[in-house]
Amino acid sequence: MGDWHVLYRDVKLTSIVILCGALNGINIAKLAPSIAVLSSDFDLSLAQIGLLGSMFTVIMVLTGVFIGGVTRRLGAKRVLMTALVVACVGNAVAILGNTVGGLFAGRAIEGVSLIAITLTAPAILTRYTAPAHRGWVMGAWGGFMPLGNGLAIFGASVLIADGGWQMVWQAGMWFSVLITLLAFCFIPKDPEPARIWFDIRALRDAMRMPLLAVIGITFACHSLIYQTLLQFMPLAAQSLGGFSPGEAALIAGVFCVINFFGNLAAGQFLQRGWSPATIVSIVFSTILLLLGAVSLVDLSPTILAVCFILIGLVSGGTPPVFFYLASRSTSDPHDLPMFVAWVFQIQGLGMLVGPSLVSHVVDVTQSWAIGLLCLVPACDAILLLSRHLVVPQSR
Repeated sequence: MGDWHVLYRDVKLTSIVILCGALNGINIAKLAPSIAVLSSDFDLSLAQIGLLGSMFTVIMVLTGVFIGGVTRRLGAKRVLMTALVVACVGNAVAILGNTVGGLFAGRAIEGVSLIAITLTAPAILTRYTAPAHRGWVMGAWGGFMPLGNGLAIFGASVLIADGGWQMVWQAGMWFSVLITLLAFCFIPKDPEPARIWFDIRALRDAMRMPLLAVIGITFACHSLIYQTLLQFMPLAAQSLGGFSPGEAALIAGVFCVINFFGNLAAGQFLQRGWSPATIVSIVFSTILLLLGAVSLVDLSPTILAVCFILIGLVSGGTPPVFFYLASRSTSDPHDLPMFVAWVFQIQGLGMLVGPSLVSHVVDVTQSWAIGLLCLVPACDAILLLSRHLVVPQSR
């Protein structure tokens, strides 16, 4: 009975924390299906749309280390709860402002929420779940982003038809209210009193740890690939496969949802003792083959769609590895927010570089096939770095 009680506790906590993370994915991805309506309502330029899309990453790079540094003394749950409330405020600011300035302000506020949730959630899971469950727990948590992305892409099309972009933001606000209540009720309280203090020691330790740098660079390459495909898959599918906009959006939505199941599968492989290096090598060897097929072979529309969806499934195999290794890099869960912050400080570069690089190449060459081939060097870099992804022996 004791083992079943622990399993139930860990499943419940992990599910709630994943929903907290899914809010991040919703807030990021809700922009893509809303771009046409926002452009019409606010007469946005391409530069403004690009800035809206990259704002989350900019905020992450600017604030990640600071939030990671103060979390130890403030408490992971307190920071998480604050982040969830901030997400509510960000949605409300955009809706009530109903201006370009309000839209940008709301996105910036949501960006602070995103990085705070992303830093604190692994620490909560590491502290309050059994070490024997660490593989599947981090596998499930690694899927928070594609789960939220998929919900936003599928839901936004229905909501926009009913009430424009405001309805999408309202849904995000009420979802964040619900998740805030669940987190308050079911995530354990911080046992220590809150103190405002920046943990410089944890930052020094993180910067001195080669494994975290390798994880960050590898994660950056992964994000370069994933974010580029997420943002441009509808356009690429229309160009290469002749799909309608609705069909292309459906492929992108399935890409996100099935990526979540790839995360779950990777967590099971970790749980069964597969090495992180093996998982990452298999994942990106497969993605290389699929990218080559999509870019270099004249595929039928059906096979093309299957290849895109398979890339979504397989690419889900790496985030759990990165979170798992980060969680094993310290014996003190209090250090984990700073360690994850340092990883995301490096990882953010991939999210900034990938979409802008590929869009520039496509503009110059007028070829999505060539644009997608730009992702191949990132796959090669990951394969080279994967042999350094080794579980620390000190845990």
